[in-house]
Amino acid sequence: MSTKKAQKLRQTILKYNTEMSKLKDELSYSQDANIKYNKLVIKKALCKKELDSIKCSLLQKIMNKLHLNNTKEKLICDYFKS
Repeated sequence: MSTKKAQKLRQTILKYNTEMSKLKDELSYSQDANIKYNKLVIKKALCKKELDSIKCSLLQKIMNKLHLNNTKEKLICDYFKS
């Protein structure tokens, strides 16, 4: 199942690449093309992230989850000493 999903994600990434290459010429002239291009970049990034999550093994997923739970987020107040 995951190989079919990974293959489908690769195809959509390629589709986004072709659409982005078509829009590159129009970016400086058209605001609509710029908006479409930015949306495609975001969609492509989401597909790449999902593809990476499919590729990583179960052990890597567990380690990432443990690491994320152990790291403490830095708050803005941490930058200012009182």
